[in-house]
Amino acid sequence: MCANSDKPIELRNGLILCFPGISDPVPHSRTLISGGSIVEINSFQYPNYPDTEVIDCSNCLIMPGLVNCHVHAAMSLFRGLADDVPLKSWLEQFIFPSEARHVSPGMVRLGTTLSAVEMALSGITTFADAYFFMEESALATLDVGLRAVIAQGILDAPTPDTRIKSSWKERVTEFLESVPVNPRITPALFCHSPYLCGSDTFRSAFEISQSHGLKLFSHVAETKLEIDEIHKLYGITPIEWLYSLGVLGDNFVLVHGVHLSDRDCRVIMDSSSRLIHCPESNMKLASGAARIQYLLEMGVKIGLGTDSPASNNNLDFFEEMRSASFLSKLSSGNPEALTARQSLYMATTQGARILGLEDTIGSLVPGKQADIIVVDLDQPHLTPLYDPVSQMVYCAKASDVRDVFVSGRVVVRNRKICTVSYEDVRESVNELAARICAHTGKRLFRGE
Repeated sequence: MCANSDKPIELRNGLILCFPGISDPVPHSRTLISGGSIVEINSFQYPNYPDTEVIDCSNCLIMPGLVNCHVHAAMSLFRGLADDVPLKSWLEQFIFPSEARHVSPGMVRLGTTLSAVEMALSGITTFADAYFFMEESALATLDVGLRAVIAQGILDAPTPDTRIKSSWKERVTEFLESVPVNPRITPALFCHSPYLCGSDTFRSAFEISQSHGLKLFSHVAETKLEIDEIHKLYGITPIEWLYSLGVLGDNFVLVHGVHLSDRDCRVIMDSSSRLIHCPESNMKLASGAARIQYLLEMGVKIGLGTDSPASNNNLDFFEEMRSASFLSKLSSGNPEALTARQSLYMATTQGARILGLEDTIGSLVPGKQADIIVVDLDQPHLTPLYDPVSQMVYCAKASDVRDVFVSGRVVVRNRKICTVSYEDVRESVNELAARICAHTGKRLFRGE
């Protein structure tokens, strides 16, 4: 781990991109971070600030941290456990049984820590997490030093932290009372999906979220099978069903939205609901290609998410941006669909807006929190540098992220995590993975 100090930090030289998707990168002189906030941006004057830590960003791009709007972070411990199967089989034959046996408070904290380290190293400074025992997710987030929206999972069926069917309200109350109170933690709720949560559950979760000022997330219209199941039950689409319940609105965040009719798209837009696009998970599970360009043209606010490390299977957000743009171009037959600038905007400023954090993060402005990443441009795959924005989306990799700051704290420096011991995390992960293998017949390769 690298040392953190209370000194103000000066970033000098390189390029800076303050408003992704809106402005272009410009030559950078000096940016000052102090007390967790951005004090000055790209000042060309050098007043004498005593005792600052100066970081040279020559041949680098300084930009806002990336915002991963949907992940099940603890599921990093199930990464590679089951691949190349449809979503229904993946859930019912592999994931749900493994969760029933192995998910515990300790497992959630460990798995979230592993994912948070991976996300930090890839330039993700904020993520929206949804799972069980979410107090532990919040603690892991604080350990690693990131910012997160922490959504407690809700299902009508028994879950690892709600063993009695339909007793989720007690679990939510417990979560809201015990989740850490910290500026970097925002609580939220997560109704798994229309096929695992009934009308009473959605209405009640919506009422709780409204009374506490929380976001309410849900997987919606992810697969054709879901569309068929909801139509068989209610005679309408999942979006129309949610609309009939009165739960859609600017605090409702739909995840996936792969199979949407024209009417569904209009309902989402008219209700001011938000949408999270998870292209790599959708491709891997063969769920389909969401109509992102059509939705953007309608004015729907869309963010990007990786989904879980067990269905993606990595948390490289540069790769996610690239996949989002390429998939939109392929599925629409339009090479101008989802441009690099739009994709980068979704991954930063728009993501912050969707999570309700636009006043805190998402752009580099004096007074906002210093959630900043420094990307090393001196790489063969980023040379020559005609268009830095295009390079970030179509060429850059997670490994190009050199430094990461969250609320002004150094989380990653010179590509090394500074807040926790990765070696200790890896050792604990392998110990738990060995126990998972003992019950699944899998073999654990340690590479030792």
